[in-house]
Amino acid sequence: MSTRLRLLAFALFGTAALSAAALDSAPSRPVDLSGSWKLNAALSDDAEHMLEERQREEWERYVQWRRRQEKSFPPGAPPIDVDGPGGAARNEPSPSRRASMKRRQENLYKMLAISDTLTIRQDGTTVEIVSAVESRRVVAGSRTQVSLPEGELADSKVGWDGQWFVIERSVRGGPRVLEKFRLAPKTAQLEYEMKWSGDGELDGMKIRRLFDRVTVTPPPADPAAGPIK
Repeated sequence: MSTRLRLLAFALFGTAALSAAALDSAPSRPVDLSGSWKLNAALSDDAEHMLEERQREEWERYVQWRRRQEKSFPPGAPPIDVDGPGGAARNEPSPSRRASMKRRQENLYKMLAISDTLTIRQDGTTVEIVSAVESRRVVAGSRTQVSLPEGELADSKVGWDGQWFVIERSVRGGPRVLEKFRLAPKTAQLEYEMKWSGDGELDGMKIRRLFDRVTVTPPPADPAAGPIK
């Protein structure tokens, strides 16, 4: 092996080693993300609107392509059925098709973590994240395999990068999602970032949200239940 190849191999090995060791089991300084959080919509990206815009653009490209195909059909051939978001369909989708579309949209909401509320419980290296679309329990410093909402098996890395709590999930040859949580330095709000890349429907989507801390008022006591010991 030439000197140049050895240096290149060493550099690649060093980069891989640094990447594998990039996430720690504890933050650089003590930080606790625990609490109940409410989305500050005015200061956050509208992920739902971003998804709708992307789906509308993709559907328009698809319809244009199908119409180009339709021009090559022989005279008298039936028109192409057009079912899609935001448009009038020539034929209503079947109940099974509507159910499939609903499940697909719910999965996309889960993949984009679209939720107005967030509850985080941090206990040592264990962090539990509960939202309107999912509930997760992860361990800082761990490397495991998990299933994405679409069913793909993904490699998962969880841990701290300085003051950021990071969850990275990637499918070999497929999508990759990077999530980051921290307490904003000046406001102590919960800052959240998400980035999708790789071969997948959400490739290129970047979302930033800010959450305000809220106090959850316990429900009033039920006299019929008696005192709680």
